[in-house]
Amino acid sequence: MKYHLPLLRNALVFILLCSFSFSATAQRAAVRNKIERDLEKKHADPQRKKGKEEINKVTYENDKRYKDPNNKVQATLAFENKDFNKKGEVKSTYTDRIVFGATGECIVMREGEKDENWLVFNYADKANYMVTIRDKSAMKMPLINMKKMIEKGAKKEAERMEAGKASWKATGDKEKINGYNCTKFIYTYPNNPHYATMDAWVSTEVRLDLGDNYMFGSRLSAYKFPESEDYKEMANGFIVRSILYDKKGRLDSQRDLTEFKKSADPRYFDMSQFKINDILSGL
Repeated sequence: MKYHLPLLRNALVFILLCSFSFSATAQRAAVRNKIERDLEKKHADPQRKKGKEEINKVTYENDKRYKDPNNKVQATLAFENKDFNKKGEVKSTYTDRIVFGATGECIVMREGEKDENWLVFNYADKANYMVTIRDKSAMKMPLINMKKMIEKGAKKEAERMEAGKASWKATGDKEKINGYNCTKFIYTYPNNPHYATMDAWVSTEVRLDLGDNYMFGSRLSAYKFPESEDYKEMANGFIVRSILYDKKGRLDSQRDLTEFKKSADPRYFDMSQFKINDILSGL
């Protein structure tokens, strides 16, 4: 049984605590259960109904933000991640994937692992899906505008960087990584509790223009080299490899772009293969 109001929860906790202060009897249990039912009926049910009615006005088929669910650009990017232990040895390796499909977008987290999960934005369904591969289930919820949240976070990070001692240093080092000609830069973090520096291998050969209609487009911008008067030739560069170092200068993690193609597998958007649990059904 779910209780959605703090007042209701507090009342029930108080009732239960009182019941444990005395000898438990069938009569007292019956009284307690009746009080719970009365509180539920008086407070929770009306609030639940009202809340569901308000949510339904702006969700799923009533969501008017995405009139055209068809994406003009389709693409797939895969990243290999490596975590290191304190000795500099590889502790774990896993793959993440970002898929821009015909009518949606998907982030695949820890592909092929036991805890593989997908976050799917399906414009045709006007819904988000949190997919758990292990038990073939998906939690459906109203479409969230992640782009605004990411942009807000990026703005705060930029302000923090400007106030701190963040810096980019050109090394002049060149290397071909996973088929892309890259140039190495070193980024120094400002007041970061975990990381000191990052080696960023940047290439201008990775080109993907998503426009303004993509939720994850703003996330991908995190891999683009920042515009700067000092590095004009790299303004549209993409970070193909990033290597993070902790405060003691030890290897922490590495992330490589291992796949980039302008096509998308439709299976990431086929929800018929999963048991769907709609979060609104619990209201």
